[in-house]
Amino acid sequence: MSEFSRSLLAQAAALTVVDTARSAGLLERPLAVDPGLAEAEKELFFKMFEQVADRRRRNLHELSSDEVSSLFTFVFARAAEAATNLANRQPNRFEMLGMFDGKVPLNADERLVGYFKKLTFPTDCARAYWEWYQRDAESLPLRGTDPILPLFEALKWTFRISCHIAVEKLEADGFRF
Repeated sequence: MSEFSRSLLAQAAALTVVDTARSAGLLERPLAVDPGLAEAEKELFFKMFEQVADRRRRNLHELSSDEVSSLFTFVFARAAEAATNLANRQPNRFEMLGMFDGKVPLNADERLVGYFKKLTFPTDCARAYWEWYQRDAESLPLRGTDPILPLFEALKWTFRISCHIAVEKLEADGFRF
């Protein structure tokens, strides 16, 4: 029964991000999928879980709304970086700078940086996640589920959709993957 509970929670958290992207017109084509981006996701989220574990070792278990917002901006920026690295056939060197403090560097193709800075997708996702969590998460079976898991599910989908946005923009600018 607990596996089903986690699955429901993960699906609901992911759906908040997918709905946000659809509402913004950012998912009009099938999601861009590439093995290099999937590997980047795995690498990035492993590092992010390490950072969360480090915080917990220092008795920092709760995340403020500003820290959660920063996490959404962080994965958005890392998606632009991953897509740029894929297009340029460069390895990812994900730095964890700005993960919790909102000072997130955006290291990507300059045209992509300009485009990403105009988008409100990460803040829209953070707001949608908070609204969902405050409104609906309490009604879902959370017993035995670490509250960081639905957050990371929402972040994972933010990363995936942000990669999709980045790939579409880079392709429009003439990059070939």
